Amino acid sequence: MQQLHELAQSGPPWARERAQMALAIMQQYEGGGISLEEYQELMQDLIRSDVLNSQADDQDVKNLLVSCVMIGAKLA
Repeated sequence: MQQLHELAQSGPPWARERAQMALAIMQQYEGGGISLEEYQELMQDLIRSDVLNSQADDQDVKNLLVSCVMIGAKLA
């Protein structure tokens, strides 16, 4: 979660946007706004997108983002 916050504040624009979206999805889930299934699906959508593959210009940052999102989705 800490790494997502760091990416949301100081990552490249494409990673910052997706990290912010992941944090927002986490908040929605924790607040009861979405079900576990919706939460996990939305988190997976963040890293499955062809747009991510086309935007990611730093493989290490992409791998970090994907790892954080996958871990977050599994912790729910």
